[in-house]
Amino acid sequence: MKKWFAGALLLVALGYTIYGTSTLTLYTQSGRPAAGFFPLMIGFLLVVSCSINLWFDIREWFQERTSGSGHTHQPEPAAEGTAEALGLDTHTIDGGQEHARDVVIVFAYICGFVAALKIVGALLAMVAFMLAFLFTFDRSRPVTNILYSLALPGFLYWLFKILLNASLPLSPLGF
Repeated sequence: MKKWFAGALLLVALGYTIYGTSTLTLYTQSGRPAAGFFPLMIGFLLVVSCSINLWFDIREWFQERTSGSGHTHQPEPAAEGTAEALGLDTHTIDGGQEHARDVVIVFAYICGFVAALKIVGALLAMVAFMLAFLFTFDRSRPVTNILYSLALPGFLYWLFKILLNASLPLSPLGF
């Protein structure tokens, strides 16, 4: 499952980078980096990191096939110690096939978020994404979920739209 997910992420990263290469402007007429420079750098870094991840997943899968051993959960001791200090259950982090449903849900939410950006604007799309994500995976803390769903998108909107003057999709209401 891991290698297929890593392969799918690599395809998405390649699609993003190819689309960005064909549509974004890298340099201004004066030779300075243009608005498309940073997203394209992110795309290239995504392709490199996804390729490395896929390489290690395929190598692990191949070693398991040749040795005849099945997949066993073996977390790193340092990571497990940190997770225990944070109160996390490390056995659910590297789940495997039983968490395929969660991956599909997250992927669907991300697709819905991207589709909603142009329709309702960045701020409302981020709030809706956060609400859906948090209430799907943790329904036990509704007040905290609502606060996070308002605070993080508000902070990101303030950072990118107001402080950095980045171009974010606007809602029909103008924000």
